[in-house]
Amino acid sequence: MTSAARADGPVDPGLQPERTRLAWSRTSLAFLANGGLMLHAGHDLDSWGWMVPGGVVIATSVAVYATGTYRHRRVDTAVRSGAPVAGAVPIALTAAAAVIVALTAVVVLASGG
Repeated sequence: MTSAARADGPVDPGLQPERTRLAWSRTSLAFLANGGLMLHAGHDLDSWGWMVPGGVVIATSVAVYATGTYRHRRVDTAVRSGAPVAGAVPIALTAAAAVIVALTAVVVLASGG
């Protein structure tokens, strides 16, 4: 069985990598927007408690976008060759980063940031 045919019908090998790229781009955009909001709040409140984490979140958004670009190439190659698409480490790291961002916001809010 080739990568272009499965038991449930033909598969366009360009769709999964494209969805993967779009998902990583949306995740990166979400990090960027939250980082920007944190920077804005820090500027308005004159609080480093928001500005430093906001800068870190923006830097994380760049890392997430770069990871998404890498994953897109990797998934595209795997799907076209019929190889399995594996590699949960980037996904786990991005989820951990999201949890850390949320916890940072809670700590800053609780401290009156």
